[in-house]
Amino acid sequence: MIPLELFETIRLWRELGVPRREIARRTQLDRKTVNRAIKKIEAGATAPFRSSPGSKLAPFLERITEAVVAGRTAQSIYEELSTDPSFPGSCYDLVKRTARAIRENGAKEPRVFERLAHPPGAEAQFDFGELVRVPHLGKEVRTWAFVMIWPHSRWRYEVAVLDQTVPTLLGCIQSAIIASGCIPERLSEDNLLSAVLHRQMGIRPYQRDFANFCAHYGMMPNAVRPRTPTDKGAVENSVGVLKKSLRGRKFGSFNELHEAVGQHMALYNDREHSVTGRRPNDLLPLERRGPLPDPYPLALWAECRVRNDIHVCVLKNFYSVPYTLAGKKVVVSIDDSWILIYHDLELVARHERCFERGQTFTNREHYPSHKRLSSQEIHAQRIARIRGIGPAAGEFLAGLFRTREYVHSDLYRMLLRLIERHDALSMEQAFQRAVHFGNYDIGSLQEIVERRLFELPWTSSNCHRQPCRANLRSRDRSTSTPNSTEEYNADSETQTTAPRPRR
Repeated sequence: MIPLELFETIRLWRELGVPRREIARRTQLDRKTVNRAIKKIEAGATAPFRSSPGSKLAPFLERITEAVVAGRTAQSIYEELSTDPSFPGSCYDLVKRTARAIRENGAKEPRVFERLAHPPGAEAQFDFGELVRVPHLGKEVRTWAFVMIWPHSRWRYEVAVLDQTVPTLLGCIQSAIIASGCIPERLSEDNLLSAVLHRQMGIRPYQRDFANFCAHYGMMPNAVRPRTPTDKGAVENSVGVLKKSLRGRKFGSFNELHEAVGQHMALYNDREHSVTGRRPNDLLPLERRGPLPDPYPLALWAECRVRNDIHVCVLKNFYSVPYTLAGKKVVVSIDDSWILIYHDLELVARHERCFERGQTFTNREHYPSHKRLSSQEIHAQRIARIRGIGPAAGEFLAGLFRTREYVHSDLYRMLLRLIERHDALSMEQAFQRAVHFGNYDIGSLQEIVERRLFELPWTSSNCHRQPCRANLRSRDRSTSTPNSTEEYNADSETQTTAPRPRR
């Protein structure tokens, strides 16, 4: 089918008597196409048209329309028409398309929206919008943008956050109110679980802390209709504008994203708005209704059970409580800086809040007296107690470290038992004798102090004594003989065994 302007050209040239062959040459059309156009012109046509054989369902269109209006499905309409002998078979798709067209053209109405009016200070709207993932504390985390806008002045508050919990939500709203100095009469929000709970018996109750927060500032919470973004179109559009401005940008940390969102807010509020023709910062004073009250104390309350290790798990971290509360339930208050733990309305523990995960914070005073010292502190006290005997005790302990790959805690306990059973002067002299002869064996030290060998001179002329039990234990029984002789050398405090003949 040729265009309308070409059809009119052929009609004009035909009226002027231009031959058909010349018309075909001038329009560069086939003569058959020109002849068909001239036939339509002679028949009285004013525009090119294409003849159609008509729809197969034309005789049944009225019956199909009545069935669609009655609410019947395309399948039932097709089954009914199939019983008519004049109905063409195998055209279910055609029946379905026809029924859909009738249903859409007859029942569909244009979508009409009411234009909302926003007097100064009457309303503020807020919402969250997900942003990009950024590195934070060694891993990739999700981020959201909190946006709150006053529709009359178009002034907005924007900040990047890491979660949508109740303390975060209330903290963002309070920061927006403090930054703007404006308390709206009505605060519009959608179905955020941090503000509006699930529908119960046809009613959507508000979260307790959110309701108390709105009462503190004298605002009326206004939960808009579900899945109806036009009820708070100002903030919906603001979230979209912010996301578009950050699209395609890369951020090396959460702080960089936070700064970028703050810069966008400052730029937008200081720029002339396309609708009002004025800057939002200039119109913001019109939104103020009075002085601001004291800030609302922000906290998240939770009930936890104390574990057997006298710690409670709060936001993936562990905080200690007094040991008398093991196995009991406590109430935890979480704010921006502190973790407060209550039992029977009494504050029992206070810890600084940690924003990481898997950390443990323990107050040693929460343990019973016999468990308040850590293993490291107990070890340090043992070392200090041994070295407190005298210089020789410290030298003996150093020699004990040198002669062994590791020193077990049992050796410390054995030394402490010796120290507790004997006076410090005797132990210091025993340590001196053991260090003098390089004998860093606790069994030999016990032999010296119990048999008071430290009173003997350190020469070999008067030291023909029986060997110590430590030396007897070191005898190699596999090579000993009944007639073997042992000689004790007092100068070295060690035994020397006569050489045995090889087998």
